[in-house]
Amino acid sequence: MTEAPELSNAERFKATHLAARHGNYHQYYSKFRAPTVPDERLSILPSDILRDARVIDLGCNAGKLTHEAMAYCGAAASVGVDIDPWLIDQAKAAYPDGPCTFEHFDFVNAPVYTGTAVGKFDVVLLLSVTKWIHLNNGDSGMLKLFSHIRSILNEGGYLVVEPQPMSNYSRASKRNKELREMYRTIQIKPPFDDELKAEGFERIMDVERDEEGFARPVHVWKKK
Repeated sequence: MTEAPELSNAERFKATHLAARHGNYHQYYSKFRAPTVPDERLSILPSDILRDARVIDLGCNAGKLTHEAMAYCGAAASVGVDIDPWLIDQAKAAYPDGPCTFEHFDFVNAPVYTGTAVGKFDVVLLLSVTKWIHLNNGDSGMLKLFSHIRSILNEGGYLVVEPQPMSNYSRASKRNKELREMYRTIQIKPPFDDELKAEGFERIMDVERDEEGFARPVHVWKKK
């Protein structure tokens, strides 16, 4: 039996991006992001935002931030949601004893959350996923998502966003031909100030940061 030829680095890079159409990179926190514990995107937030809060982490990947919101930042409950069932299985295996929970759920093309943790949330985490939501679902998908997020937040609740710039959209569409057609239709642009203000959010915090090549801000919006 002939063995399959080993992929070159360029071929492996392309295959990884084709497989991760939704940004659902496997081994994301070991290969792509800084392994800081807790993640800096949580630790830079004012402590009262996460303390005693009910948190939902949209696009949670393998659950690192979902877990840290409770383990290190004092959240009362934390739910991780992702479109990739394999990643949800990984999160459940990594944190088998709770107290956070994980759900396989498409939070754009369905109501944001109809899982087991009923009720509204105090904090929504939307970290490094807006590009993928936008490229897969277009402007209408983003507007739908912002409306859904408002509907599941308590009054005075917080939306924490790490928006990716349009230059990242361009690179992603070049790496994955399935995203190119949607990329050409995009009209609304990050950081989505006008769209979030129209949904009744007020931006209260903006932190510029650079993490091992990830030069992305973290914005905190409050539901008015």
